[in-house]
Amino acid sequence: MSALLLSLLLTAVDPALEQALQRAVSRSPAKVELQSWDAPRCRGAFSPAPFESSGRVAVRVRGKGCDAWGWAVVKVIVPVATLSRDVKANEPLDGAWQMEDLEARGELVSRPPAGATATRNLRRGLKLGAADYRVGPKPGTAITVRVMLGGLSLEQRGTVSPCSGAETCATLPSGKRVAGVWTEGMLVVRSEERVP
Repeated sequence: MSALLLSLLLTAVDPALEQALQRAVSRSPAKVELQSWDAPRCRGAFSPAPFESSGRVAVRVRGKGCDAWGWAVVKVIVPVATLSRDVKANEPLDGAWQMEDLEARGELVSRPPAGATATRNLRRGLKLGAADYRVGPKPGTAITVRVMLGGLSLEQRGTVSPCSGAETCATLPSGKRVAGVWTEGMLVVRSEERVP
């Protein structure tokens, strides 16, 4: 399909569809570009299914005397952290990344947290994902783990275990693995946080 024909077809699209798609994207900030619209024979209010990346999106159209579904193909543009230089494993990411507006495909990181370090050797230009960095000390390091159970707080020793993203993971002497937030030189695990 030629670019001119595509442009003519999309100019006939109801602006309310584009607004509904912009509200339905779960990433923020994000810009949604409508690429194509397989319109049902129904005019009315648009209710797109929630989405976070580029691709096909189901859109419900409810109008006077009709209730139908159509497909929108969208391109989602988001700010993404990309590496501005090569980074070695266990090296801090501070100052090694920059923001770029790129198409959202898969899980991308908009900003790595302060103090994040590379989990492996990373090449310049890489779009950062949660598996590319970790927060806290290196795996194998002995640390203090504070487990918060409502108003109760228990502290014990643990050993940092491999974990990616903003969480820090540790193995307790009992063999139980826990995940939480690295803060003030210790791992804080709350009872509502998941256990890997």
